[in-house]
Amino acid sequence: MKFDSIKSRLVLMTLICVIGMGVLVVSQHYFTQQLISLNQQRDVLLRMGQDLLQMRRHEKDFLLRHDTSYFDDFLEQSYLFKGRLTTLIPLFNEYKLPVADVESLSTSIEAYSGAFQQVVLVQERIGLTQNDGLRGRILALENALAEGPLAQKAQAIEQLTTMQLATRNFQITREGYYAKQIKDMSAQFSAKYQNDPAVRGTIVQYREALIGLVDGVITLGVTHNEGLRNEFRQSAHNVETQLKGVDAALQPVIEQQEGQVRIYSLSIAALTSVVLILVLIKSFATFHRAFVNFLTFFYRCKRQYQMIDTRKLGFAELKSLAELANEMVESKRDIEARLASVEAELATKKARSS
Repeated sequence: MKFDSIKSRLVLMTLICVIGMGVLVVSQHYFTQQLISLNQQRDVLLRMGQDLLQMRRHEKDFLLRHDTSYFDDFLEQSYLFKGRLTTLIPLFNEYKLPVADVESLSTSIEAYSGAFQQVVLVQERIGLTQNDGLRGRILALENALAEGPLAQKAQAIEQLTTMQLATRNFQITREGYYAKQIKDMSAQFSAKYQNDPAVRGTIVQYREALIGLVDGVITLGVTHNEGLRNEFRQSAHNVETQLKGVDAALQPVIEQQEGQVRIYSLSIAALTSVVLILVLIKSFATFHRAFVNFLTFFYRCKRQYQMIDTRKLGFAELKSLAELANEMVESKRDIEARLASVEAELATKKARSS
């Protein structure tokens, strides 16, 4: 198709505008979808951060209240966290991000959940309430000893009362002094009455329960920087740190996509504008040159029969006008030639008659 007419040039400019706008819309749609997907994954990361906060909350509620419903809530929240974590792997593969970060985060959340589960098991063994586990067993054995054959022995009751007090103090303060006191006094108490068949079995069970209580509390951690409490706390901090690392790895991708959207949009708009401007300039120059040729032609037609050169006219419509104008000039020349011939013939006849 030759763009040598005003109509074709207008069609060309329209096509350029339509194609440019179409490419711009398609690219905007594509990159917008990419950004939506990335921001959705960013939202997943934010939700994972909220899941982790909820898990820490359930963890502290359990340690404070010793209610297993908080552990169930913890597990449910951890399942949500792991489910959201698996959705990040395809994204990291797509953008060639370090998948090891996601895998490391998965390992850390498993370690955190496992460590807290160990805490729950140890606490259940110790006793969730005063009447459960080792605490309940110790209380029952204390009552059995206080109401049994030793009830008539003042020294035995005094020793039992001292051990009871040390046991209560240890459960409240978790101090090593009371732990040593429990072990020493229970050993002395057991050694003193081990030959009494009426209470020997009960005393052995009582001492085993006391030792189990002390070991369980030490296993949990006398302070939050020791034992299982410190282990799962460190695991939680590792999860927080790695979650921030995953978010930091995703942020440059989002910024890169946003930059590509700006670059492609500006490039397409600039290219479309440049091409359109060039076509407009070319069309204006062609039209102006053709218009000047027409003016020159009409000025010269008044004095001489000069034909217009259609090759100098750019647009087909102007070429058609030029051809008509040339035909008009040719017709005028023929008419004037015949008129001159007729005038010459009349002059000859007039000369002969005179």
